[in-house]
Amino acid sequence: MKLHSEILRGLKWTAGAKLGGQLITWGVTIYVMRLLSPGDYGLMAMATVFLALLGMFSEVGLGPALVQSADLSTQALRRAYGIVWLVNLALFGLVNLLADPIATFYAEPKLVPVFRVLTLQFLIIPLGVVPEVLLARKLDYKHRSLSEFTSAIASSVVTLGMAMAGFGVWSLVWGNLATLVCRVGMLNVLAPFRVLPSFSLGGMRKLVVFGGNVTASRLLWFMFMQADAVIVGRLLGEHVLGLYSVALHLASLPVQRISGILNQVVFPAASRFQHDKETIRIQLLKALGYISLIAFPLLWGMSCVAYELIPVLLGAGWGDAILPFQILTLVMPFRMIVSILPTITDALGRSEVSMRNSLLGCVVMPIAFYIGSHWGIVGVAYAWLSAYPVVLFINLRRMLVVIGIPLMDVVRQVMPALVAAAGMYGVVWGGRMAWGASQAPALALAAEIAAGVCGYVAFSLVCNRTLVLELLRQVRPKRPSLET
Repeated sequence: MKLHSEILRGLKWTAGAKLGGQLITWGVTIYVMRLLSPGDYGLMAMATVFLALLGMFSEVGLGPALVQSADLSTQALRRAYGIVWLVNLALFGLVNLLADPIATFYAEPKLVPVFRVLTLQFLIIPLGVVPEVLLARKLDYKHRSLSEFTSAIASSVVTLGMAMAGFGVWSLVWGNLATLVCRVGMLNVLAPFRVLPSFSLGGMRKLVVFGGNVTASRLLWFMFMQADAVIVGRLLGEHVLGLYSVALHLASLPVQRISGILNQVVFPAASRFQHDKETIRIQLLKALGYISLIAFPLLWGMSCVAYELIPVLLGAGWGDAILPFQILTLVMPFRMIVSILPTITDALGRSEVSMRNSLLGCVVMPIAFYIGSHWGIVGVAYAWLSAYPVVLFINLRRMLVVIGIPLMDVVRQVMPALVAAAGMYGVVWGGRMAWGASQAPALALAAEIAAGVCGYVAFSLVCNRTLVLELLRQVRPKRPSLET
C-alpha cells in the first residue's frame, strides 16, 4: 500500500475519533473553566510543569525507537519493557522526595498533596508502552483511536463531575489520571503483551541511542515550552499564571490536537516508507499546504475575534487573558505547520536533528520570556511573537536539508493561505469598526465569525484556488463505479 493511502486511512480513523472526543472534551473544558478559578489552573500548572518534565523520561524514547526499528524481536520488546519499568519506579520515588522542595520553591504548600497523587502516573505508564508500539507497527489506527476516544470521554466525565461537586483543582488532578488509566487499560485489551520484562541490556544499543536522542529532544523541547509558565509563576504569581496558562491553553489547543493527530499517523507510516524519500518529500509538501489552509484561518480567526470570544466562552472574569490570547494565536499557525517536520526527520532515523532544534529553542526562548515578564503576561506573549520566528526559521532550514526540500518550495505552499487569512483578518476588523461595540458580545461574535468565513473563502478562491480544489477532491466521497 502507498504512503499516501496509509496516511489517509490513518487520518480517517484518528481524526474521526479525536474529533468526536474533542467535540465533547472542548465543551467540557470551556464549562469547567467557568466553574474553576484562575488559582486552580495556576496550581495545576505549577504541578504539571515539573511532572511533565520528569515525564519526558518515562519511556526514555524507547516507544518511538521500537516503532521506527525495521526489525523487532520479542526479546527486544521484553528488554525495553524492563528498562521502562525501572525508569518509572525511579521517577515515582524521585517526585515524592521532591514534592516538599518544589512546593517551597513556589511558596505554595497546597502543591504537596497534588504532587503525591499525580505521581501515580509513573506506576501506570509502563503498562501501555509495548501495546501501543504493537498497534503502531501494525498501522492499526482504528484501535489506537478507539483507546484515545474512550480515555477522553472518561477524563471529561471525571473532571466535569468533580468540578460541579466543588472539588476545585482536584477535578483537574483526577481527570488527568482518569485519562491515563482508561487509555492504558484499553491498549492492554486491544493489544495485550502478557510477557514478563527482562532487565538485560544485550543488543539494545541502537534502540537506546535512538531513544536517548528522542528523550533529549523531548526534554529540551519541554524546557523550551514550559519556561514561560515557570517564569510567570515564579515572578508574577499564581493568579497571573492561571490567566496566562488558560490563554496559552486555548491558543495552542488546535495546534496540540491537530498536530497530535498528524504525528500519530505520520510517524509509523513514514517509518515504514523511510527508504522512499522522494515519496515522503512529495507527500510532505502537499501536507504542509493542507495544514496551512486550515491553520491560518482557524488561529488567526480566533485572534481577530478574541475581544468577544473570551468573555463569551469564559465570562467577564477572564478579561485580562484577552490580549495575551490574541497575540499568542498569531504565532500558533507557524507552530502547527512545522510540527510535522520533526516527525519526518525522526522517521528517517535522524533523531539528533530534533534534539538540536530543541536545544536552540531552550536557549533562546527562556531569555525572551524573562525579558518579556517585566511587562507582565502581555510582555511574555510578545516574546513568543518576536523571538519564536527566529528560532523557527533556523530550525526549519535544518530540517528541510535532511528531508531534501528547498525552503522556497515550503514558502510557495504556505504563502497563499497566509495571505488569504490576512485578508480575512482585515475583513473582521473592518466589520468591528463598522458596527461598533453596541452589540451584545455573543451577537458580535457570531457576526464576526460569519464575516471571517466569507472573507477567507473569497480570498482563498483568488489566492489559493488550486489547493482548495485539490483538498476538496481529497475529502469528497468517490462515486461507486458503474462498470459491470
